[in-house]
Amino acid sequence: MACKIIGSQRRARREASVLSALDHPNIVRFFGEARPAHLLMEYLDGPTLGRLIRTSRQRRLSVANALRVAIHVGPVLFDFGAARPRTDRRLGYTGGTDPYMAPEQCRGGRVTPASDVFGLGVTLYESLSGRHPFPEGTRRKPFPQLSVSPAPLRPFAPAVPASLEKLVLACLAPKPSARPSMAELLPKLHEFIRTGPRMWPETVERARRRSRPAGRTATRGMRRAA
Repeated sequence: MACKIIGSQRRARREASVLSALDHPNIVRFFGEARPAHLLMEYLDGPTLGRLIRTSRQRRLSVANALRVAIHVGPVLFDFGAARPRTDRRLGYTGGTDPYMAPEQCRGGRVTPASDVFGLGVTLYESLSGRHPFPEGTRRKPFPQLSVSPAPLRPFAPAVPASLEKLVLACLAPKPSARPSMAELLPKLHEFIRTGPRMWPETVERARRRSRPAGRTATRGMRRAA
């Protein structure tokens, strides 16, 4: 068993409430609370994602393994301190891990699923390149993502296809409406897993291909013919 010590009883109660409502193989099991602000959780023996990246031969993950991480097969989530209920209200305060926070979250604004896409985009960028997409924050300016565009990805990860770079950078768009939805993002990421085991059965991929608009298929066929 592991004990997570939190500096605030209010934050501890909020995180305990989130954990107690979740049950998934990729989420750490929650056993209860202890005073004054301790959370009792499943102990997991293994490296964090950051350590896995640092100890990799090239200090970054392969494209296929980075995408498997993004689709959450392998890592286990254990930090829910920044979890928030879906609501139309502004938060009025900031909460989360600074480099992974979307601009609207940094401003204490309304948090939506698009905010999660931004955080996933940072994780993807970090896994693929071994570095964060934005400069490190300072005491006076803790959130560079409010004023700085993400650095291009491929100079730090030449093996990343240009189309994948474009997708990752789209996740980091400053406006939530400009980011892809999670439902759009995950299947597109899966298309770039070209080595090792696939994430979904072939039957699922065939069904996805059949569901694509006929116009797109015809256009591709015309291009081949040309």
